[in-house]
Amino acid sequence: MTLKEQIKDLFGRLGDAEKELLLAELSELQVSDTVLVEDAPIISCPHCGSKLFVKNGRRGEIQNYKCKSCCKIFTFKTGTPYHKIQKMEKFEAYRALMMDGYTPLQKFATKVGISIQTAFDWRHKILSGATDKEKKFEGITEIDDIWFLYSQKGRKGLDYSRKRGSRKGAGDNDFQVKLLVASDRKSTTDLSVAKIGRLSKSDIQRKISGRFAQDCILVSDKHRSIASFAQAEGINHISFKANQHTAGGEYHIQNVNNLAARLKGTINHSLRGVSTKYLQSYANWVHLISAKLTKAEVDRLIIRNKKASEVHKNREAIYKWFIENLSRRTFRCQIKRDFSTKLAPDLIPSVCNI
Repeated sequence: MTLKEQIKDLFGRLGDAEKELLLAELSELQVSDTVLVEDAPIISCPHCGSKLFVKNGRRGEIQNYKCKSCCKIFTFKTGTPYHKIQKMEKFEAYRALMMDGYTPLQKFATKVGISIQTAFDWRHKILSGATDKEKKFEGITEIDDIWFLYSQKGRKGLDYSRKRGSRKGAGDNDFQVKLLVASDRKSTTDLSVAKIGRLSKSDIQRKISGRFAQDCILVSDKHRSIASFAQAEGINHISFKANQHTAGGEYHIQNVNNLAARLKGTINHSLRGVSTKYLQSYANWVHLISAKLTKAEVDRLIIRNKKASEVHKNREAIYKWFIENLSRRTFRCQIKRDFSTKLAPDLIPSVCNI
């Protein structure tokens, strides 16, 4: 009896509940420790999500697959930051450098031997896939929002100059970009750009609804939207006045405040401010470095995200949708650079989780 037949025989002896549990555990092992292998496991079609696919020849050392549902060809790299990368060795060296710190693009380009434009594209292609929306928050979970002044840094053709140091945008108003931070005590963390303007219950639901375990206890300051969200989700909620900093004992948000301080320090000082268009990418970068992930863990994270390539190609359309639907700002001066692959406007919220 072959090994495959033995596995099938043993699997058949399990009960229905045990089979479901085993399949769930196996589905989490989608990616090997090294991503650049031709036999990296594939669970479903990255285009339509179907599990009905077959091998369809090879291209060099890469195995091709064909989906029986949508009839599209794909590989284990399709949709990931590795999609259509030609200089793989340089890309790997570049990805490793990104985990060492916030190095300027010019130094990245010089060290790896690529152009500044390529360095910029690779940076945001990697960061587009550096998110994990599948993990659930467990136990005590801290939540808070961070404010960043709306910025169009780098956008060409604006008919007014960018003024620095102005107090015009101070306070909770339509110039403040709200980034939602949620983190439990088991290192599950989510950093999500929610909207421009005052944060509401629906904004929080859109970003993290359904990601809380039954034993979860939500801790925050007395933010009405967070209290309404917790009540709607049926989550135990403990709050305190912001000037008290804690509700006593282990009920505090010091971990989130620490992460927020590092995030604001990095974006406002180390990076000299970033455009609102790229704020989510740089928040992902700060989270990656703060989490101190190993190379294998980073590889697993970015190779599992099959939407990274679409997010990168449609970043301008995503930014336009964000401005028009989640703010009172005006979308101006669309960039001329464009990609051939475009998402339909109605697909943008589902693909980009916004």
